[in-house]
Amino acid sequence: MNCVQRNCVYALIGLGMCFPGITATGRDNSKGDETIVKDKFQWQEHTRLSWDDFKGAVNATQDESAAATYCSIGFKTNTATPGSKPEIEVYNTFYTNRSWVRTDAHVQSILDHEQGHFDLCEIYTRKLKDRMSNFDPGTPGVKQALMEIYSEVSREYETRQQAYEDETIHGTNIPQQKRWQEEIANELIRQNRGSRV
Repeated sequence: MNCVQRNCVYALIGLGMCFPGITATGRDNSKGDETIVKDKFQWQEHTRLSWDDFKGAVNATQDESAAATYCSIGFKTNTATPGSKPEIEVYNTFYTNRSWVRTDAHVQSILDHEQGHFDLCEIYTRKLKDRMSNFDPGTPGVKQALMEIYSEVSREYETRQQAYEDETIHGTNIPQQKRWQEEIANELIRQNRGSRV
């Protein structure tokens, strides 16, 4: 089978969160752990994925699977003084040792499709950041309230990722893939403009 016709497998790693005293899923630079830095990285505006970022063992669920992108949205909070607003850090992490590609599938169109998954993760990372920035620290049950915000954005995110897979037929429907790439790029631009206002 021609590798361009193969499916891409999208994978989402679950919730990453950290309240004071709870470990986060995701990169924590405060410890300076070099292993963490090599295995994970954050989305950056002018940096694109390369096949070198897909270091995981091939774990195809079907013969047609060509690649898998593992990324997640996480957040952590600091210990705030009583009455002050907690600082909430929201981040988008790509996991290099869990993301994989078949050796015969190093094709640019597949990589572009995988980049789309990571970019969608960034879009919803920003949406979560925006919603949490309006969070009232006086809300009773802070952890539960933050989890509800996270769950709401997570459901929207998973629905959008599935629509991307379905409409592009895992990146093999070239006109739909191109349409989605433009839509994702435009949405990131609009979000950038909104953050500067």
